Amino acid sequence: GVSREQISRVKRDTLIHAALLMLAALLLTGALAWRLSRQLAGQLRHVGQVVGRLASHDLTARAQLPPAGEVGALGAGVNAMACALQAHRGELEQRIREATAHLAAKKDMAERAHHARSRFFAAASHDLRQPLHALSLFVAALKARNQQTEAQTLIENIEASTAALELLFNALLDISRLDAGTIEVHPVHFPLQKMLCDLEQQFGAVAAEKRLRLRFRPCDITLYSDPLLIERILVNLIANAIRYTDDGGVLVACRRRGHMVRLSVIDTGRGIPPDQQENVFHEFVQLHNPARDRSKGLGLGLAIVSRLARLLGHRVDLRSRPDHGSMFSLDVPCGDASLIRSPAPASTPGQIPTDALVLLVDDESAILRGMAELFDNWNIDLVTARSAGEAVQWLDSLGRVPDVIVSDFRLPDDTDGIEVITR
Repeated sequence: GVSREQISRVKRDTLIHAALLMLAALLLTGALAWRLSRQLAGQLRHVGQVVGRLASHDLTARAQLPPAGEVGALGAGVNAMACALQAHRGELEQRIREATAHLAAKKDMAERAHHARSRFFAAASHDLRQPLHALSLFVAALKARNQQTEAQTLIENIEASTAALELLFNALLDISRLDAGTIEVHPVHFPLQKMLCDLEQQFGAVAAEKRLRLRFRPCDITLYSDPLLIERILVNLIANAIRYTDDGGVLVACRRRGHMVRLSVIDTGRGIPPDQQENVFHEFVQLHNPARDRSKGLGLGLAIVSRLARLLGHRVDLRSRPDHGSMFSLDVPCGDASLIRSPAPASTPGQIPTDALVLLVDDESAILRGMAELFDNWNIDLVTARSAGEAVQWLDSLGRVPDVIVSDFRLPDDTDGIEVITR
């Protein structure tokens, strides 16, 4: 028989073998689970990296995973989403390119139309001014001939309207010439004080009419710039300051700052809100003229100032507070007083005889008729002609040399007024 000790030994060995088998199975299961978890974590990490690249706008990123299993399905879904996003972005980029090209074409067309309009106005400014000039001549002749009180009032109203129309029309033509680039800059060394004296004479009566105090501080300084354009800038700034100042006054001053001179026009007017201080330099902007009263201009004065300053390369600065006034400043380079050119002495005009003969040459019939009416009122003999050749024929038939020649500069057949006079 089998002893009890043998049975216990077999039983113990069996338990040990079973425990060893269980331990081996656990180790194998753990190793397999660890390997599978590492593989799954790597795949999920790879998917996360692909999604991160997609979020960073790299739509070319794709998941490189075997198609089998849930993780493979997840990778395939991420790839499908990336393809859809890439196709959608390509479509959007194509639409943006088409819209940008369309807008660029529209902008180019608008700019060409704007420049064409500006070039037209600049080139045709002489012809466009002629009818208005003729109207002014006819009004002046009518005013001289008609002395009735009621008619004089009506004529003065027509005269004022014509002057206002001419002022507005000139502003439009000036800004068109600036936009067309037909205005040339001729910088010279010139004294500022003489210009300020001229401006004081020009605006003194206008300021006095509004009961404003107009002051010009003495400025014994030489500037280097184009004096005609600088004066035009100051004229617009002073006119604006007087127009929009109801009480107080206007001060025109200068101050040297290194190699520059700051010209300032300071008023105690209505002021400009901070959010509108850039807009006032645009065309047709009038903050204090909501009714668009044409007697207050077109809103082109500061637009012309801005363009002229840009043309000259000078800086314009604006400081203003509502209800406290404004200060417009212009920085101009200093000049050299030793380089100022003395103006040529003006020749003294000769005495016009009582039986003087005046020759007027102009290719505009309305101008000829208007001038003829004026000279008739002045009892001066006038010969009118539309060209140099016609003028010579008239003078030959009269057998006289004219005492005065008045000629338009631009005439037919590529001739000009200078050629008429030299003949």
